[in-house]
Amino acid sequence: MCGRVKSESKIPFQKSQIRKILLVRNDNIGDVVCTTPCLEALRYHFPEAFIAVLVCRLTEEVVIGNPFVDKVYVYDKAKHGRYKFVLTAWWKQFQVLRQIRGEHFDLAIGIRSEFSPSQGWLVYASGARYRVGIAPSGKDRKFSFFYNIYVEPLKEAVHEVERSLHVLRRIGVDIDEKRLMLKLFNDNLIQADRFLSKNGIFNQKPVICLNFNRRLEEGRYWEDENYLKVIESLVAEGRQVIVITAPHEAQHVRGLIKRLNVGIPLYYSRSLKDFAAIVRRCDVFVTLQGGPMHVAAAVGTPTVALFGKNDPEIWAPWGKGHMVLRKGNDANLIGADDVVAAIRGMLARKTAAA
Repeated sequence: MCGRVKSESKIPFQKSQIRKILLVRNDNIGDVVCTTPCLEALRYHFPEAFIAVLVCRLTEEVVIGNPFVDKVYVYDKAKHGRYKFVLTAWWKQFQVLRQIRGEHFDLAIGIRSEFSPSQGWLVYASGARYRVGIAPSGKDRKFSFFYNIYVEPLKEAVHEVERSLHVLRRIGVDIDEKRLMLKLFNDNLIQADRFLSKNGIFNQKPVICLNFNRRLEEGRYWEDENYLKVIESLVAEGRQVIVITAPHEAQHVRGLIKRLNVGIPLYYSRSLKDFAAIVRRCDVFVTLQGGPMHVAAAVGTPTVALFGKNDPEIWAPWGKGHMVLRKGNDANLIGADDVVAAIRGMLARKTAAA
């Protein structure tokens, strides 16, 4: 199925021959959100082309419903544990790649700021004539046949949105207005409104949403006491506050909220779009740097983003109206008072602009 494709170090790109395009991005939610301007750019330059996307299961809701995409291919990474046996995950991936190869794509693009062997393999397995991606270096040069149109990685620190578009610029594709896109459906918005109404949250007053987001294995977290101090300060000011988290954190977060003896609504869902709909209905979103931050930016909610070791030049929420807080490489150097002051400032600016 995935027989070796003829590999040239350089291949003249003929834009007029492109009828079918596959964009591949196989990493995390925030990365895929930052790639969505690439889809609009491709549609602008190839208005009649069939455009498809290949992503992993974790991120499929980012691109489902995207108006610039004709088809979404999804596969499951073995490490995500959907299937009991690794071989089952590989077999399922093989079936997806067989479908892709049968589509006879003219152009396949691996969107990442650095070379990834796993992504390069997916692009190569598509069988596309033109295969575009970041040039491998060092020990990865043995995978150089994965691509036949190479892109030199950027050396300067620029935002991931620009780094993604940098790959497309190699084939003359760019766009002036770079907009994130995460399509929400009516069902997502209806469930959000029901949750807020059920919990006595109304749009007459601003709604502040705090996201409890922890990646302990990566050292990316904010101390629980900081969240509680922020909630206490906001409640004392008469603010409407909701808390949002991932399903696997819900029990832990519920226990924390109970310590406050105030009725703070807690929301969690396995649906990324439902999560995004709740965030969209809020006036300010507070979160650690990561996927939820990029989701909030995509649905247009002003965000207070807490950064530690990650570089805001690359990973800040895209667009205007957001605020980045950083005091070194540890997010816990940011105090609860810093966050409350940032929230007040954002609400004041919103009131002044109204």
